Amino acid sequence: MTNFLLALVFTVGIVASTNAVAIRFDDVSTPAPTTPKPTLSTAACADLGGIKSHSTGQCFIHVNETKTFIQAELHCESAFKGYLASVHSAFDNLYIADFARELFPTIDQYYIGLTNLESTSYAWQDGTPVDYSDFQYNNYGPQCTTVDMKTANWVKTDCFTPAYFVCTV
Repeated sequence: MTNFLLALVFTVGIVASTNAVAIRFDDVSTPAPTTPKPTLSTAACADLGGIKSHSTGQCFIHVNETKTFIQAELHCESAFKGYLASVHSAFDNLYIADFARELFPTIDQYYIGLTNLESTSYAWQDGTPVDYSDFQYNNYGPQCTTVDMKTANWVKTDCFTPAYFVCTV
């Protein structure tokens, strides 16, 4: 009887570990792109009123209307087949902010596509890795990200706050 119980425990252990491995492999998804994939030429980006990143090739399009975070993301998808902007370097962060200051000198902030609405950690709406950030200070709770026009620092903002926004294609 003891041998039977040991064999049963051993078999259950093997099955459990095999299922655990299978679960781990089933949960693995296709890795996110490591950098944004440029889809527009410099001329096509300019035709949309955007500016092209020198480092990633992204086209950044500043939108001159206020929306909540979700409304802004949906606008980027429907109008440009893009996302709220993902920012991957200090240069691009300042590049976008300087262009926004020229276009809209009276606005205070604009949305970019960084949020923790779907997870406890921040993620870009376009699925690229968070490899750069410029938060001014920390606060807590589900937040979306705006960029302060005076400093170009990022601010965690309530997602229902209407703000201007930048799309990327």
